[in-house]
Amino acid sequence: NPRGITVAVLSLPGCESHLTSFSWDSSGTRLASCVGTGHIVLWHVESTAGTSHVRVHCTCVLGGGHAPGRPIFGVKYFGGKSEDLLLSWGIDGKICIWDRSSEGEVHEPITTLVSKTDYPIYACDVTEGTEDAAIGSRIAMGGGNDGGFLGVPAFLYDVAKLSTKD
Repeated sequence: NPRGITVAVLSLPGCESHLTSFSWDSSGTRLASCVGTGHIVLWHVESTAGTSHVRVHCTCVLGGGHAPGRPIFGVKYFGGKSEDLLLSWGIDGKICIWDRSSEGEVHEPITTLVSKTDYPIYACDVTEGTEDAAIGSRIAMGGGNDGGFLGVPAFLYDVAKLSTKD
């Protein structure tokens, strides 16, 4: 079937809000979903080799980094080849970094990189530097309330590498 088939339906009991975005990791086994309540739900997706059977289970609900009840517009896996981190952004003007290996309920991010309460963030992306680069990551974000699409400023942030040396 070139249109695909439904192999699983993701449903989190007790969550009746709308979904705003999804993001797969590069392995295709982890999925992050953004919810209109200000939460991020992390899913693990397992396929059985040689069959069309797929098992999906919720591993974590991330909340507390963004304003409660306000939509998160996106999330992206990053943090090297193992993609150990998640970057999230939303209408509250925040960019948060989360530990993607968290389990259960998490009530605050590792850090909040940006907090511009008067600047809703609608789009964001991250690129990572190479091992010998002076910059660890570069983040671009755009949004805002004024000026229409062409008049809204985009911000670029250079994030320094974290040193593992003592």
